[in-house]
Amino acid sequence: MANTPGQVGVFRSASLRARVLELRQQSQWFDVAYRVARERRGQIALVILGVFLVCALFAGQIAPYGYDEQLRGAKLLSPSWSHPFGTDEISRDLLSRIIFGIRVSLFVGAGSIAIGMPIGVAIGYTAGYFGNWTDAVAMRLIDTMLAFPGILTALVVLAVLGTGTREVAITLGIGAVPVFARLARGQMLQEKERDYVMAARTLGAGPVRIIMRHVSINTLPPLMIQAALYMAFAVIAEASLSFLGLGASRPTATIGLILNAARPFLTLGAWWFILTPIAALALMLIALNFLADAILEATSPYVRNK
Repeated sequence: MANTPGQVGVFRSASLRARVLELRQQSQWFDVAYRVARERRGQIALVILGVFLVCALFAGQIAPYGYDEQLRGAKLLSPSWSHPFGTDEISRDLLSRIIFGIRVSLFVGAGSIAIGMPIGVAIGYTAGYFGNWTDAVAMRLIDTMLAFPGILTALVVLAVLGTGTREVAITLGIGAVPVFARLARGQMLQEKERDYVMAARTLGAGPVRIIMRHVSINTLPPLMIQAALYMAFAVIAEASLSFLGLGASRPTATIGLILNAARPFLTLGAWWFILTPIAALALMLIALNFLADAILEATSPYVRNK
């Protein structure tokens, strides 16, 4: 007897659930991603960041105008159907500039994590696992980096490298190294004395194999949370440096440059000029913090044991 369409749908649904369960059991990363996607805050964060990512990747196709396109007779227009975010002081569409500015913010945030996290984690893992003089030298290096205020370090690095989006990403990546190094070292000190590490040593596993195959899987969740939080910090820092004229140069569209240009016009009643970029920046920061909260919830021991 042939199965009805309803029965086929039930079979497919059961098969899909079984496959998802199998993947969760085989991969801790898939299990964490699954739990994050089921968290309410995780869902909100993924939707918002997904929209921002699409805007960043396809800014040229999504933005109604070019980021530096000047429109005839459209100076400081308030929000309308034709310009939902209004226009700026030289008749450029603010929605288009903010879309392109989101691309810069995400590039700087992701770039700083891509630079700082691997270096910091490598230093922290090495210092925590081997200890002794290795730990002492590495931590004194990290303490030296932390001794300088972040803004001073940024000014020095940008003075050497020059200003620009890529240079800001490198600068913030350097600033991320001590943050991740300290966290990775602390996690390694906790994990290296556990039974599974002792068992791996007994079986002849070397330090690299123990760190990469055994310890990292249990120490990366806190690092992922820190990555989401630092990316939020990097987005703010990029906007601040651009606001001060140390980031991307004009006419590149960044959130910081838009806010810098909006300052003289706030007292003239052009509230949309400063409110719309601030709202876009705040929404991105909320999404990143929600993502960090969702990862924390998904990787907590109580949740994982449910």
